Amino acid sequence: MTPPRWTKTAIQLVVAILLCLLMFFLGRLSGSKNVVTYSANGYPTSFNRAWPTYGLPLTDYEAILVMLRDGHSKEAIPFVDGLLDIAVYDAECRRPLLQGRDLKVLDSALIKVARYREQFPRPIDTSTNGFGNPTQLQQNEKWVLEQKQIDAFLNSFVNTNAVNAQSQK
Repeated sequence: MTPPRWTKTAIQLVVAILLCLLMFFLGRLSGSKNVVTYSANGYPTSFNRAWPTYGLPLTDYEAILVMLRDGHSKEAIPFVDGLLDIAVYDAECRRPLLQGRDLKVLDSALIKVARYREQFPRPIDTSTNGFGNPTQLQQNEKWVLEQKQIDAFLNSFVNTNAVNAQSQK
């Protein structure tokens, strides 16, 4: 005697669901192998093993401190501006992933940075004077484009939030 047709369909459906769940969990496991999470000051912090030093500008901070201790504060400003640009770019990428209170905290910080940048605009050096190899020139051009993108993000961010603040009044 053959089982009813609905029994075969039900079994196939259960097998398909179990296979989907298995693939989901295997995907989660394989993706998380390269990400390490630890606690820093009570907050979970993660990094990818492919770039373990990302977010740790140790040598940058050391160089800035040396400049400041040697009395070269004006020379340190471009380095700190560069670190700020990197942080703004990271915030721009992270912002769409946030909601609620987290988004408000980030937006508040971005408004402060945007106001700082309005008060102290960073000059963007686009001249190459023909120096450097093609790879260096290409990296410089890419960095200039990224700086312009960062400035445009901050400008539009402040303008959008100013309009939103006006409309809420």
